[in-house]
Amino acid sequence: MPSVRLLSLIALSMGAFSSCSAGEFARPPGERAGELVRPIATLDIPPPPVAGPPTAQLSSPPFQKVVISPPAEVRADEPARATDDQDSGEDDGEPSPSSARDAEPVVERDRLLVATARETLIYERPSFKSAKIGYLRAGAQVRRDLEPAGHQGCKLGFYRVMPEGYVCVGATATLDPNHAVAQFGRVRPDRSAAMPYRYGRSLYPTPPFYTRLPSKLEQAQQEVELGRHLEANARFAWKGAPTDPTPPFLAAGGQAPTPFGYAHEVNQLSTGRAVPDSSFALLAIYDQGGRRFGLTTDMSLLPLDRMKPVVASDFHGISLAGDVRLPVVFVRSHTAFLYSGSPTAGLAIARPLAFREALPITGKASTLSGLVYLETTAGDWLRDEGLVRVDRFAQRPGWVKPGRTWIHVSILKQSMVAYVGETPVYVTLVSTGIDGMGDPATTHSTVRGQFLIHTKHVTATMDSDEVGDEFDLRDVPYVQYFSEGFAFHAAYWHDAFGSPHSHGCVNLSPSDARWLFHWTDPPVPQAWHGAMSLRDGTLVYISP
Repeated sequence: MPSVRLLSLIALSMGAFSSCSAGEFARPPGERAGELVRPIATLDIPPPPVAGPPTAQLSSPPFQKVVISPPAEVRADEPARATDDQDSGEDDGEPSPSSARDAEPVVERDRLLVATARETLIYERPSFKSAKIGYLRAGAQVRRDLEPAGHQGCKLGFYRVMPEGYVCVGATATLDPNHAVAQFGRVRPDRSAAMPYRYGRSLYPTPPFYTRLPSKLEQAQQEVELGRHLEANARFAWKGAPTDPTPPFLAAGGQAPTPFGYAHEVNQLSTGRAVPDSSFALLAIYDQGGRRFGLTTDMSLLPLDRMKPVVASDFHGISLAGDVRLPVVFVRSHTAFLYSGSPTAGLAIARPLAFREALPITGKASTLSGLVYLETTAGDWLRDEGLVRVDRFAQRPGWVKPGRTWIHVSILKQSMVAYVGETPVYVTLVSTGIDGMGDPATTHSTVRGQFLIHTKHVTATMDSDEVGDEFDLRDVPYVQYFSEGFAFHAAYWHDAFGSPHSHGCVNLSPSDARWLFHWTDPPVPQAWHGAMSLRDGTLVYISP
Protein backbone atom coordinates (compact mmCIF):
# COMPACT_ATOMS: atom_id res chain seq x y z
CA MET A 1 0.00 0.00 0.00
CA PRO A 2 1.59 3.29 -1.01
CA SER A 3 2.23 5.95 1.53
CA VAL A 4 0.50 9.23 0.89
CA ARG A 5 2.09 12.66 0.82
CA LEU A 6 -0.54 15.02 2.22
CA LEU A 7 -0.67 18.18 0.18
CA SER A 8 -3.09 20.29 2.19
CA LEU A 9 -1.69 23.16 4.24
CA ILE A 10 -4.30 22.27 6.81
CA ALA A 11 -3.67 18.54 6.68
CA LEU A 12 -4.60 16.12 9.41
CA SER A 13 -2.27 13.12 9.70
CA MET A 14 -3.65 9.98 8.09
CA GLY A 15 -2.93 6.30 8.45
CA ALA A 16 -0.29 4.84 6.18
CA PHE A 17 -2.86 2.90 4.21
CA SER A 18 -5.35 5.70 3.58
CA SER A 19 -4.06 6.26 0.09
CA CYS A 20 -7.08 8.22 -1.10
CA SER A 21 -6.19 10.94 1.37
CA ALA A 22 -5.63 14.45 0.14
CA GLY A 23 -5.66 16.12 3.55
CA GLU A 24 -8.31 17.39 5.91
CA PHE A 25 -8.83 20.43 8.12
CA ALA A 26 -6.92 20.17 11.38
CA ARG A 27 -8.79 20.94 14.56
CA PRO A 28 -6.99 22.88 17.30
CA PRO A 29 -6.22 20.59 20.28
CA GLY A 30 -9.06 20.33 22.76
CA GLU A 31 -11.62 22.06 20.56
CA ARG A 32 -15.11 20.67 20.99
CA ALA A 33 -17.06 19.47 17.98
CA GLY A 34 -20.09 21.42 19.16
CA GLU A 35 -18.27 24.69 18.54
CA LEU A 36 -18.36 24.20 14.78
CA VAL A 37 -21.02 25.82 12.64
CA ARG A 38 -22.63 24.46 9.51
CA PRO A 39 -21.77 26.34 6.31
CA ILE A 40 -24.87 27.20 4.34
CA ALA A 41 -26.05 27.52 0.77
CA THR A 42 -24.73 25.06 -1.74
CA LEU A 43 -25.64 24.60 -5.39
CA ASP A 44 -28.90 22.85 -6.25
CA ILE A 45 -27.83 20.20 -8.76
CA PRO A 46 -30.57 18.11 -10.40
CA PRO A 47 -29.77 14.40 -10.58
CA PRO A 48 -29.21 12.60 -13.90
CA PRO A 49 -32.32 11.28 -15.70
CA VAL A 50 -34.80 9.17 -13.78
CA ALA A 51 -34.39 6.00 -15.84
CA GLY A 52 -33.28 4.66 -19.17
CA PRO A 53 -29.95 4.01 -20.86
CA PRO A 54 -27.02 6.18 -19.75
CA THR A 55 -27.02 9.39 -21.75
CA ALA A 56 -23.96 10.82 -23.42
CA GLN A 57 -22.30 13.54 -21.43
CA LEU A 58 -19.31 15.71 -22.16
CA SER A 59 -16.34 14.37 -20.25
CA SER A 60 -14.94 17.88 -19.91
CA PRO A 61 -16.95 21.10 -19.86
CA PRO A 62 -16.36 23.47 -22.76
CA PHE A 63 -13.55 25.80 -21.76
CA GLN A 64 -15.03 29.05 -20.56
CA LYS A 65 -13.54 32.16 -19.11
CA VAL A 66 -15.50 33.35 -16.09
CA VAL A 67 -15.89 37.07 -15.71
CA ILE A 68 -16.01 38.21 -12.10
CA SER A 69 -18.30 41.18 -11.64
CA PRO A 70 -18.70 43.15 -8.40
CA PRO A 71 -21.52 41.52 -6.40
CA ALA A 72 -24.63 43.14 -5.04
CA GLU A 73 -24.45 45.80 -2.32
CA VAL A 74 -24.70 44.65 1.26
CA ARG A 75 -24.77 46.44 4.58
CA ALA A 76 -21.37 46.94 6.13
CA ASP A 77 -22.52 45.60 9.47
CA GLU A 78 -24.39 42.55 8.16
CA PRO A 79 -23.35 40.56 5.06
CA ALA A 80 -26.30 39.07 3.20
CA ARG A 81 -26.74 35.30 3.60
CA ALA A 82 -26.59 33.12 0.53
CA THR A 83 -29.80 31.35 -0.43
CA ASP A 84 -30.72 28.70 -2.96
CA ASP A 85 -31.38 31.28 -5.65
CA GLN A 86 -28.65 33.76 -4.74
CA ASP A 87 -24.97 33.03 -5.14
CA SER A 88 -22.45 33.63 -2.42
CA GLY A 89 -20.17 36.14 -3.96
CA GLU A 90 -19.08 34.98 -7.42
CA ASP A 91 -20.60 35.75 -10.79
CA ASP A 92 -20.61 32.86 -13.26
CA GLY A 93 -20.74 35.05 -16.32
CA GLU A 94 -21.97 38.26 -17.89
CA PRO A 95 -25.55 39.18 -16.91
CA SER A 96 -28.22 39.31 -19.56
CA PRO A 97 -29.63 42.75 -20.41
CA SER A 98 -32.83 42.06 -18.49
CA SER A 99 -31.02 40.78 -15.43
CA ALA A 100 -28.70 43.77 -15.53
CA ARG A 101 -31.68 46.12 -15.41
CA ASP A 102 -33.21 44.29 -12.47
CA ALA A 103 -29.96 43.80 -10.56
CA GLU A 104 -29.33 45.41 -7.21
CA PRO A 105 -26.76 48.21 -7.04
CA VAL A 106 -23.23 46.81 -7.24
CA VAL A 107 -20.65 47.24 -4.53
CA GLU A 108 -17.45 49.13 -4.95
CA ARG A 109 -14.39 47.02 -5.67
CA ASP A 110 -13.16 47.85 -2.18
CA ARG A 111 -15.85 45.47 -0.82
CA LEU A 112 -14.10 42.35 -2.16
CA LEU A 113 -11.66 40.00 -0.48
CA VAL A 114 -9.36 38.00 -2.76
CA ALA A 115 -7.76 34.67 -1.81
CA THR A 116 -4.06 34.61 -2.71
CA ALA A 117 -3.09 31.25 -1.19
CA ARG A 118 -3.43 27.64 -2.08
CA GLU A 119 -5.84 27.46 0.85
CA THR A 120 -7.10 30.67 2.45
CA LEU A 121 -8.64 29.55 5.72
CA ILE A 122 -12.06 30.70 6.94
CA TYR A 123 -12.54 30.81 10.71
CA GLU A 124 -15.73 30.65 12.72
CA ARG A 125 -14.71 33.76 14.67
CA PRO A 126 -12.09 36.49 14.08
CA SER A 127 -9.29 34.57 15.76
CA PHE A 128 -6.71 31.96 14.75
CA LYS A 129 -7.79 30.00 17.83
CA SER A 130 -11.29 29.70 16.43
CA ALA A 131 -12.57 26.66 14.54
CA LYS A 132 -11.73 26.38 10.85
CA ILE A 133 -14.94 25.98 8.88
CA GLY A 134 -13.74 26.21 5.29
CA TYR A 135 -11.27 27.67 2.84
CA LEU A 136 -11.00 29.62 -0.39
CA ARG A 137 -8.76 28.71 -3.31
CA ALA A 138 -6.31 31.19 -4.86
CA GLY A 139 -8.16 33.69 -7.05
CA ALA A 140 -11.56 33.35 -5.36
CA GLN A 141 -13.29 36.69 -4.71
CA VAL A 142 -15.91 37.03 -1.99
CA ARG A 143 -17.92 39.84 -0.46
CA ARG A 144 -16.72 41.18 2.84
CA ASP A 145 -17.49 43.77 5.47
CA LEU A 146 -16.09 47.24 4.97
CA GLU A 147 -14.09 47.24 8.21
CA PRO A 148 -12.21 44.44 10.02
CA ALA A 149 -13.92 42.69 12.91
CA GLY A 150 -10.72 42.34 14.92
CA HIS A 151 -6.94 42.08 14.80
CA GLN A 152 -6.24 39.19 17.18
CA GLY A 153 -2.95 37.87 15.78
CA CYS A 154 -3.74 39.36 12.35
CA LYS A 155 -2.00 42.69 11.69
CA LEU A 156 -4.26 43.78 8.82
CA GLY A 157 -7.40 42.41 10.44
CA PHE A 158 -9.99 39.67 10.18
CA TYR A 159 -12.84 40.50 7.78
CA ARG A 160 -16.25 38.88 7.86
CA VAL A 161 -16.94 37.25 4.47
CA MET A 162 -19.90 35.79 2.65
CA PRO A 163 -21.87 33.81 3.61
CA GLU A 164 -20.21 33.44 7.02
CA GLY A 165 -16.88 33.26 8.79
CA TYR A 166 -13.76 35.42 9.00
CA VAL A 167 -10.57 35.64 6.94
CA CYS A 168 -7.26 37.21 7.97
CA VAL A 169 -5.90 39.66 5.40
CA GLY A 170 -2.17 39.25 4.93
CA ALA A 171 -0.10 36.47 3.37
CA THR A 172 -3.14 34.44 2.24
CA ALA A 173 -5.70 37.13 1.35
CA THR A 174 -5.77 40.67 0.01
CA LEU A 175 -8.25 43.49 -0.41
CA ASP A 176 -6.72 44.35 -3.82
CA PRO A 177 -8.98 43.01 -6.61
CA ASN A 178 -6.18 43.67 -9.12
CA HIS A 179 -3.72 41.34 -7.40
CA ALA A 180 -1.85 39.14 -9.91
CA VAL A 181 -3.24 35.92 -8.42
CA ALA A 182 -6.76 37.30 -8.80
CA GLN A 183 -6.15 38.00 -12.48
CA PHE A 184 -4.80 34.51 -13.16
CA GLY A 185 -7.36 32.73 -10.99
CA ARG A 186 -10.51 34.18 -12.52
CA VAL A 187 -11.54 30.82 -13.99
CA ARG A 188 -13.35 29.10 -11.14
CA PRO A 189 -14.36 25.43 -10.98
CA ASP A 190 -17.68 24.84 -12.73
CA ARG A 191 -19.63 23.04 -10.02
CA SER A 192 -22.60 22.46 -12.30
CA ALA A 193 -20.45 20.22 -14.51
CA ALA A 194 -19.36 16.63 -13.98
CA MET A 195 -15.77 17.77 -14.54
CA PRO A 196 -15.25 21.16 -12.85
CA TYR A 197 -12.18 21.96 -14.98
CA ARG A 198 -10.65 20.88 -18.26
CA TYR A 199 -8.21 18.07 -17.44
CA GLY A 200 -5.13 16.59 -19.07
CA ARG A 201 -3.13 13.41 -18.30
CA SER A 202 0.62 13.24 -18.78
CA LEU A 203 2.21 11.24 -21.58
CA TYR A 204 5.73 9.85 -21.53
CA PRO A 205 8.21 11.56 -21.48
CA THR A 206 6.26 13.63 -18.98
CA PRO A 207 5.83 17.42 -19.16
CA PRO A 208 8.12 19.82 -17.28
CA PHE A 209 6.60 22.33 -14.86
CA TYR A 210 7.50 25.72 -16.32
CA THR A 211 7.05 28.85 -14.20
CA ARG A 212 6.93 31.09 -17.27
CA LEU A 213 6.41 30.66 -21.00
CA PRO A 214 9.81 29.40 -22.16
CA SER A 215 11.64 30.53 -25.28
CA LYS A 216 12.47 27.94 -27.93
CA LEU A 217 16.06 27.85 -26.68
CA GLU A 218 14.91 27.29 -23.09
CA GLN A 219 12.56 24.53 -24.23
CA ALA A 220 15.39 22.78 -26.08
CA GLN A 221 17.60 23.01 -22.97
CA GLN A 222 14.94 21.63 -20.66
CA GLU A 223 13.57 18.95 -23.01
CA VAL A 224 16.53 17.24 -24.62
CA GLU A 225 14.42 15.07 -26.91
CA LEU A 226 12.20 17.99 -27.95
CA GLY A 227 12.77 17.92 -31.72
CA ARG A 228 11.89 14.26 -32.10
CA HIS A 229 8.96 14.63 -29.73
CA LEU A 230 7.44 17.62 -31.55
CA GLU A 231 7.78 15.95 -34.92
CA ALA A 232 5.81 12.96 -33.62
CA ASN A 233 3.21 14.65 -31.41
CA ALA A 234 2.83 18.41 -31.71
CA ARG A 235 0.45 18.55 -34.67
CA PHE A 236 -2.08 16.34 -32.85
CA ALA A 237 -1.92 18.05 -29.45
CA TRP A 238 -5.31 19.29 -28.21
CA LYS A 239 -6.63 19.85 -31.71
CA GLY A 240 -9.57 22.24 -31.63
CA ALA A 241 -9.05 23.40 -28.03
CA PRO A 242 -9.52 27.18 -27.90
CA THR A 243 -6.64 29.29 -26.67
CA ASP A 244 -6.76 32.31 -24.37
CA PRO A 245 -5.14 35.71 -24.88
CA THR A 246 -1.69 35.58 -23.31
CA PRO A 247 -1.29 38.20 -20.56
CA PRO A 248 1.21 40.82 -21.78
CA PHE A 249 3.69 40.37 -18.94
CA LEU A 250 3.62 36.59 -19.42
CA ALA A 251 4.18 37.00 -23.15
CA ALA A 252 7.15 39.24 -22.32
CA GLY A 253 8.80 36.47 -20.29
CA GLY A 254 7.36 37.27 -16.87
CA GLN A 255 6.88 34.53 -14.27
CA ALA A 256 3.37 33.36 -13.43
CA PRO A 257 2.30 34.49 -9.95
CA THR A 258 2.88 32.00 -7.16
CA PRO A 259 0.03 31.64 -4.65
CA PHE A 260 1.09 31.46 -1.01
CA GLY A 261 1.79 27.84 -0.12
CA TYR A 262 3.67 26.86 -3.29
CA ALA A 263 7.44 26.71 -3.41
CA HIS A 264 8.35 28.34 -6.72
CA GLU A 265 11.59 30.30 -6.63
CA VAL A 266 11.92 33.69 -8.27
CA ASN A 267 13.46 33.46 -11.78
CA GLN A 268 13.35 29.65 -11.67
CA LEU A 269 12.42 28.37 -15.12
CA SER A 270 11.22 24.88 -14.14
CA THR A 271 10.34 23.12 -10.90
CA GLY A 272 10.84 19.60 -12.27
CA ARG A 273 8.77 17.17 -14.30
CA ALA A 274 5.51 15.34 -13.72
CA VAL A 275 5.51 11.70 -12.66
CA PRO A 276 4.33 9.21 -15.30
CA ASP A 277 0.85 8.67 -13.80
CA SER A 278 -0.28 12.25 -13.31
CA SER A 279 -3.11 14.53 -14.34
CA PHE A 280 -3.85 18.23 -14.05
CA ALA A 281 -6.72 20.72 -14.18
CA LEU A 282 -6.21 23.66 -16.53
CA LEU A 283 -7.27 27.27 -16.03
CA ALA A 284 -6.14 28.54 -19.44
CA ILE A 285 -4.36 27.54 -22.65
CA TYR A 286 -1.75 29.86 -24.15
CA ASP A 287 -0.01 29.72 -27.53
CA GLN A 288 3.74 30.33 -27.39
CA GLY A 289 5.40 30.30 -30.78
CA GLY A 290 3.02 27.69 -32.17
CA ARG A 291 3.26 25.44 -29.10
CA ARG A 292 0.41 25.28 -26.59
CA PHE A 293 0.88 25.50 -22.83
CA GLY A 294 -1.74 24.83 -20.15
CA LEU A 295 -1.89 26.92 -16.96
CA THR A 296 -2.58 24.62 -14.01
CA THR A 297 -4.37 25.55 -10.81
CA ASP A 298 -1.01 25.89 -9.03
CA MET A 299 0.12 28.37 -11.73
CA SER A 300 2.53 26.03 -13.51
CA LEU A 301 2.74 26.00 -17.32
CA LEU A 302 2.77 22.56 -18.99
CA PRO A 303 3.32 21.86 -22.72
CA LEU A 304 0.09 20.24 -23.87
CA ASP A 305 1.79 18.10 -26.53
CA ARG A 306 3.05 16.05 -23.58
CA MET A 307 -0.49 15.52 -22.30
CA LYS A 308 -3.73 14.01 -23.54
CA PRO A 309 -7.20 15.39 -22.80
CA VAL A 310 -9.10 13.46 -20.16
CA VAL A 311 -12.14 11.60 -21.44
CA ALA A 312 -14.12 10.67 -18.35
CA SER A 313 -16.84 8.06 -18.00
CA ASP A 314 -20.36 9.17 -18.88
CA PHE A 315 -21.92 6.49 -16.66
CA HIS A 316 -24.36 7.62 -13.97
CA GLY A 317 -27.03 6.17 -11.71
CA ILE A 318 -30.73 7.05 -11.62
CA SER A 319 -32.96 9.20 -9.49
CA LEU A 320 -35.66 7.36 -7.56
CA ALA A 321 -38.91 9.28 -7.80
CA GLY A 322 -42.53 8.60 -8.72
CA ASP A 323 -42.86 5.14 -10.25
CA VAL A 324 -39.10 4.66 -10.33
CA ARG A 325 -38.14 3.00 -7.07
CA LEU A 326 -36.16 0.10 -5.65
CA PRO A 327 -35.54 -2.67 -6.46
CA VAL A 328 -33.38 -1.68 -9.43
CA VAL A 329 -31.09 -3.91 -11.47
CA PHE A 330 -27.92 -2.85 -13.28
CA VAL A 331 -26.97 -4.83 -16.36
CA ARG A 332 -23.44 -6.23 -16.09
CA SER A 333 -23.39 -7.92 -19.50
CA HIS A 334 -22.53 -6.52 -22.93
CA THR A 335 -24.95 -8.93 -24.66
CA ALA A 336 -28.20 -8.53 -22.70
CA PHE A 337 -31.60 -7.79 -24.20
CA LEU A 338 -34.92 -6.36 -23.13
CA TYR A 339 -37.92 -8.49 -24.11
CA SER A 340 -41.52 -7.54 -24.79
CA GLY A 341 -44.52 -9.83 -24.36
CA SER A 342 -44.74 -12.28 -21.46
CA PRO A 343 -43.10 -15.57 -20.49
CA THR A 344 -46.45 -17.35 -20.77
CA ALA A 345 -47.48 -15.97 -24.18
CA GLY A 346 -43.99 -15.65 -25.62
CA LEU A 347 -41.15 -13.11 -25.57
CA ALA A 348 -39.65 -11.08 -28.39
CA ILE A 349 -36.48 -9.01 -28.33
CA ALA A 350 -37.40 -5.33 -27.94
CA ARG A 351 -33.89 -3.86 -27.93
CA PRO A 352 -30.36 -4.51 -26.68
CA LEU A 353 -29.57 -3.33 -23.16
CA ALA A 354 -26.63 -1.03 -22.56
CA PHE A 355 -23.84 -2.17 -20.29
CA ARG A 356 -24.63 -0.93 -16.74
CA GLU A 357 -28.09 0.24 -17.78
CA ALA A 358 -30.39 0.60 -14.78
CA LEU A 359 -33.96 -0.71 -14.81
CA PRO A 360 -36.49 -0.65 -11.97
CA ILE A 361 -38.21 -4.01 -11.57
CA THR A 362 -41.47 -5.09 -9.97
CA GLY A 363 -39.99 -8.05 -8.09
CA LYS A 364 -42.04 -10.50 -10.18
CA ALA A 365 -40.08 -13.37 -11.75
CA SER A 366 -41.11 -16.05 -14.27
CA THR A 367 -39.35 -19.13 -15.67
CA LEU A 368 -39.31 -19.94 -19.38
CA SER A 369 -37.39 -22.91 -20.81
CA GLY A 370 -35.43 -23.17 -17.58
CA LEU A 371 -34.39 -19.49 -17.63
CA VAL A 372 -35.59 -16.94 -15.09
CA TYR A 373 -36.91 -13.59 -16.31
CA LEU A 374 -37.59 -10.46 -14.26
CA GLU A 375 -40.39 -8.03 -14.97
CA THR A 376 -39.57 -4.33 -15.26
CA THR A 377 -41.96 -1.66 -13.99
CA ALA A 378 -42.63 -0.78 -17.64
CA GLY A 379 -44.00 -4.30 -18.26
CA ASP A 380 -41.00 -5.64 -20.18
CA TRP A 381 -38.75 -8.54 -19.20
CA LEU A 382 -35.05 -9.27 -18.93
CA ARG A 383 -33.13 -12.43 -18.25
CA ASP A 384 -31.90 -12.81 -14.68
CA GLU A 385 -28.25 -13.24 -15.68
CA GLY A 386 -25.33 -10.84 -15.22
CA LEU A 387 -27.37 -8.42 -13.12
CA VAL A 388 -26.68 -6.50 -9.94
CA ARG A 389 -29.89 -6.16 -7.96
CA VAL A 390 -30.20 -3.34 -5.45
CA ASP A 391 -33.04 -3.53 -2.92
CA ARG A 392 -34.22 -1.25 -0.16
CA PHE A 393 -32.43 -1.57 3.13
CA ALA A 394 -34.10 -4.57 4.82
CA GLN A 395 -34.82 -2.87 8.15
CA ARG A 396 -34.67 0.77 9.08
CA PRO A 397 -31.48 1.36 11.10
CA GLY A 398 -32.14 2.80 14.53
CA TRP A 399 -30.00 5.86 13.79
CA VAL A 400 -32.08 6.83 10.75
CA LYS A 401 -34.27 9.78 11.69
CA PRO A 402 -36.98 11.39 9.57
CA GLY A 403 -35.47 13.88 7.13
CA ARG A 404 -31.85 12.87 7.86
CA THR A 405 -29.71 12.14 4.81
CA TRP A 406 -27.68 8.93 4.75
CA ILE A 407 -25.86 6.73 2.29
CA HIS A 408 -25.60 2.95 2.09
CA VAL A 409 -22.64 1.43 0.21
CA SER A 410 -22.50 -2.34 -0.39
CA ILE A 411 -19.00 -3.65 -1.08
CA LEU A 412 -20.19 -7.00 -2.44
CA LYS A 413 -22.67 -5.38 -4.82
CA GLN A 414 -20.50 -2.32 -5.54
CA SER A 415 -23.62 -0.21 -5.17
CA MET A 416 -24.65 2.99 -3.42
CA VAL A 417 -28.10 4.19 -2.40
CA ALA A 418 -28.80 7.68 -1.05
CA TYR A 419 -31.70 7.99 1.40
CA VAL A 420 -33.68 10.73 3.08
CA GLY A 421 -35.02 9.09 6.20
CA GLU A 422 -36.52 5.83 4.99
CA THR A 423 -36.94 7.01 1.39
CA PRO A 424 -34.31 6.02 -1.22
CA VAL A 425 -33.71 8.89 -3.65
CA TYR A 426 -30.75 7.80 -5.81
CA VAL A 427 -28.99 4.57 -6.76
CA THR A 428 -25.78 3.93 -8.67
CA LEU A 429 -22.74 1.69 -9.00
CA VAL A 430 -19.41 2.56 -7.39
CA SER A 431 -15.85 1.24 -7.15
CA THR A 432 -14.59 0.49 -3.65
CA GLY A 433 -11.17 -0.82 -2.59
CA ILE A 434 -9.58 -3.23 -5.03
CA ASP A 435 -8.85 -5.75 -2.27
CA GLY A 436 -12.54 -6.23 -1.53
CA MET A 437 -13.27 -7.43 1.99
CA GLY A 438 -9.68 -7.29 3.20
CA ASP A 439 -8.35 -5.40 6.19
CA PRO A 440 -8.29 -1.66 5.35
CA ALA A 441 -5.25 -1.25 7.63
CA THR A 442 -3.07 -3.56 5.54
CA THR A 443 -4.72 -3.77 2.10
CA HIS A 444 -6.42 -1.59 -0.50
CA SER A 445 -9.85 -2.25 1.03
CA THR A 446 -12.62 0.13 1.99
CA VAL A 447 -13.33 0.66 5.67
CA ARG A 448 -16.67 -0.74 6.87
CA GLY A 449 -19.00 0.66 9.53
CA GLN A 450 -20.95 3.83 10.31
CA PHE A 451 -19.49 7.29 9.72
CA LEU A 452 -20.31 10.95 9.09
CA ILE A 453 -19.23 13.05 6.14
CA HIS A 454 -17.26 15.84 7.79
CA THR A 455 -14.93 17.48 5.26
CA LYS A 456 -15.63 18.34 1.63
CA HIS A 457 -13.40 19.72 -1.15
CA VAL A 458 -14.62 20.87 -4.56
CA THR A 459 -11.32 19.41 -5.78
CA ALA A 460 -8.27 18.00 -3.98
CA THR A 461 -4.96 16.42 -4.95
CA MET A 462 -4.25 12.74 -4.30
CA ASP A 463 -0.80 11.23 -4.78
CA SER A 464 1.60 8.51 -3.75
CA ASP A 465 5.39 8.27 -3.92
CA GLU A 466 5.69 4.55 -3.11
CA VAL A 467 8.07 2.88 -5.56
CA GLY A 468 6.07 1.04 -8.19
CA ASP A 469 2.83 2.81 -7.33
CA GLU A 470 3.61 6.48 -7.94
CA PHE A 471 0.77 8.73 -9.01
CA ASP A 472 -0.10 12.41 -8.83
CA LEU A 473 -3.77 13.19 -9.52
CA ARG A 474 -4.41 16.92 -9.22
CA ASP A 475 -7.82 18.41 -8.57
CA VAL A 476 -9.74 15.17 -8.07
CA PRO A 477 -13.37 16.41 -8.18
CA TYR A 478 -15.99 16.37 -5.44
CA VAL A 479 -14.08 14.86 -2.51
CA GLN A 480 -16.02 14.02 0.68
CA TYR A 481 -14.18 12.55 3.68
CA PHE A 482 -16.02 10.35 6.14
CA SER A 483 -13.25 8.44 8.00
CA GLU A 484 -9.56 9.35 8.23
CA GLY A 485 -8.30 9.12 4.64
CA PHE A 486 -11.43 7.46 3.22
CA ALA A 487 -13.69 9.54 1.00
CA PHE A 488 -16.26 9.59 -1.75
CA HIS A 489 -14.84 11.23 -4.87
CA ALA A 490 -15.09 11.31 -8.65
CA ALA A 491 -12.67 9.14 -10.63
CA TYR A 492 -11.84 10.51 -14.09
CA TRP A 493 -9.02 8.01 -14.69
CA HIS A 494 -11.06 4.82 -14.98
CA ASP A 495 -14.47 3.52 -16.03
CA ALA A 496 -14.73 0.42 -13.84
CA PHE A 497 -17.74 1.51 -11.79
CA GLY A 498 -19.49 -1.60 -10.57
CA SER A 499 -16.16 -3.35 -9.86
CA PRO A 500 -13.59 -2.86 -7.07
CA HIS A 501 -10.86 -0.56 -8.32
CA SER A 502 -9.73 2.04 -5.76
CA HIS A 503 -7.01 2.26 -3.13
CA GLY A 504 -9.76 2.30 -0.48
CA CYS A 505 -11.95 5.29 -1.25
CA VAL A 506 -15.41 5.02 -2.78
CA ASN A 507 -14.96 6.02 -6.43
CA LEU A 508 -17.96 7.46 -8.26
CA SER A 509 -18.43 8.51 -11.86
CA PRO A 510 -18.00 12.28 -12.30
CA SER A 511 -21.77 12.78 -12.81
CA ASP A 512 -22.65 10.78 -9.70
CA ALA A 513 -19.94 12.46 -7.62
CA ARG A 514 -21.18 15.91 -8.64
CA TRP A 515 -24.76 15.11 -7.65
CA LEU A 516 -23.75 13.52 -4.35
CA PHE A 517 -21.46 16.42 -3.42
CA HIS A 518 -24.31 18.92 -3.68
CA TRP A 519 -26.83 16.64 -1.98
CA THR A 520 -24.88 15.80 1.17
CA ASP A 521 -24.16 17.79 4.32
CA PRO A 522 -22.19 19.83 5.18
CA PRO A 523 -22.85 22.03 2.14
CA VAL A 524 -20.06 24.11 0.57
CA PRO A 525 -20.93 27.75 -0.24
CA GLN A 526 -20.41 28.69 -3.86
CA ALA A 527 -17.30 30.84 -3.49
CA TRP A 528 -15.62 28.37 -1.15
CA HIS A 529 -13.43 25.47 -2.22
CA GLY A 530 -13.96 23.39 0.91
CA ALA A 531 -15.96 23.21 4.12
CA MET A 532 -15.88 21.23 7.34
CA SER A 533 -18.31 20.39 10.09
CA LEU A 534 -18.26 17.59 12.63
CA ARG A 535 -21.95 18.07 13.32
CA ASP A 536 -24.96 17.12 11.20
CA GLY A 537 -22.98 15.68 8.29
CA THR A 538 -24.64 13.06 6.12
CA LEU A 539 -24.49 9.57 7.64
CA VAL A 540 -22.54 6.87 5.81
CA TYR A 541 -23.07 3.13 6.31
CA ILE A 542 -20.67 0.80 4.49
CA SER A 543 -21.54 -2.88 4.70
CA PRO A 544 -20.38 -6.08 3.03
